[in-house]
Amino acid sequence: MTGPLHIPTRRQLLATGTAGAAGLILSGCARDPRPVRPGPAADVTRWAPGPGADPAGARRGGRIITAWATEAQSYDPAIGWDLHSWEAISTVLHSPLYQYSGQYDGPAPHAAAAMPEVSKDGRVYTIPLRRGVRFHNGRLVTAEDYIATWTRVLDPDLGSWAASFLFAIEGAEAVFEQKADRVSGLRALDSHTVQIRLTEPDVLIVSVLCQPYTAALPAEEIRRLGSSFGRTPVGTGPFRITRYDSKRQRATFRHFDQHFWPGTPLIEGLEYRWGIDYSMQSLQLNAGSVDILGEGLVSSQAPKFTADHDVRERFVHPVPVRGTQWLTFNFQRKELRDRRVREALNWAVDRDQLVRVAFGLSDPWGCPFPEMLDRYRRTAKPYTYDPDRARALLRQAGIDRLDLDFPHGSQEPWPLLAQVLQQQFAQVGVNIDLRPMGQAAFDQITAKGEGDIYGRHMYIVLNSALENVSSNYTSAAAYNYTGYKNERVDDLTSQARKARTLETSNSLLAQVEEELVRDAAGVFLCNMKFLAARRPEVRNYHMRGESGSYYDRMWLGS
Repeated sequence: MTGPLHIPTRRQLLATGTAGAAGLILSGCARDPRPVRPGPAADVTRWAPGPGADPAGARRGGRIITAWATEAQSYDPAIGWDLHSWEAISTVLHSPLYQYSGQYDGPAPHAAAAMPEVSKDGRVYTIPLRRGVRFHNGRLVTAEDYIATWTRVLDPDLGSWAASFLFAIEGAEAVFEQKADRVSGLRALDSHTVQIRLTEPDVLIVSVLCQPYTAALPAEEIRRLGSSFGRTPVGTGPFRITRYDSKRQRATFRHFDQHFWPGTPLIEGLEYRWGIDYSMQSLQLNAGSVDILGEGLVSSQAPKFTADHDVRERFVHPVPVRGTQWLTFNFQRKELRDRRVREALNWAVDRDQLVRVAFGLSDPWGCPFPEMLDRYRRTAKPYTYDPDRARALLRQAGIDRLDLDFPHGSQEPWPLLAQVLQQQFAQVGVNIDLRPMGQAAFDQITAKGEGDIYGRHMYIVLNSALENVSSNYTSAAAYNYTGYKNERVDDLTSQARKARTLETSNSLLAQVEEELVRDAAGVFLCNMKFLAARRPEVRNYHMRGESGSYYDRMWLGS
């Protein structure tokens, strides 16, 4: 993509999904009285490429209810970004051309008929569309629908946060800047073939086509529904919305019987309920009045799920995600410009202890990139716990005592992690002055480059560590507020983005990761996990952190 990859606030909010929302107070299990239509799902011949399982024994019918703390921002995929919205637009209402396969794999055809044909110069992508894909109004999807949808995302009057993700397409910025009405790099070769021309090769473009904001939308329904489109959109997903009730705080969805994956979804309906605080969500899950907690578990309430083996086995579904937690340095501070000091702080962290207080929401990890990445071969060696080495490095740097300012917001798990880190750093002679504040205030001061050291966490959504580097570690990174600069990192990252294959890009990114570890560009702490909570009657439950729960393949058992 041209320029730095700008990751919007949604990324930060998606990251909080790892710390989710809700704990269980369990005192027994009530059986759900709702009937389930009997009968195996024998006609399910193929599953979407997301994480799935053999459908043998699947049953049709019934309704799943998911609880949320807050109302969705919007079900319009060009607008919505909070967790509630993101799951609805990613796995329920809309179907992009490609979808991530398995639990860690990359893009596979979804509404597309095959992977793109790519030109020799890596700039032209020709995509065949799956035939028979229909909007919820029954109309067949055409190539022009994709061009119209992507042009809409670029319309500055719409104000879509996702617009910059399409800037790799030739002419996209001209439309965004209102210098053109049509994107010159988009062509419909026929009704079932769309062609994309890029300004330069971009290894992330197919991952962008996995995102919900690139799923086709019917222009006639956008015009007809007007401002209501964000609440009752028409898409191509496995469910269509039947009612949105702000007053009663619920949205209902019915299975789309013309969905292009034969035999899916299995359940008859889905209902989202919101405005339910986390303690009430726990009680309702226990009573069987809700089936899934949409935001997962927070660290303060996870012990209620994980302490008891039987409760954990019945209700908790751990989901590995490609996300990391780390501490950012302020490189304006003289002492922190000394690499030996930064290395010392990395060796001073007991990551196993951090994980214990996170109650299953993370794994210890001393590297900047997530442990599991698609087709990535790591060469960097993670930092581990070695306080003696940390003290020696501080002595070499001529530091007897170091005082650091550590602001943190209210977003879990940072209030607790900050206290544990304060104790660990004290063991090597580093005094941390904790400065707790509201999340909005924290976001403001860190954007201004204030604070000596503070916590960050991030999901990778575009299937490449490029997203992490381009957001945080390159000189022009959107979230590089504190002045980190490494010309080798900048150069390798630029090469990795223009690489022709993910494997080539990853080989360059492996060198970037080595450089970030060698340079101690941050204090690398943990690999994040998501603890999903669902009733045991919900069978074949799967999710990915990039999208949410896959309702198309779930069924309800007795």
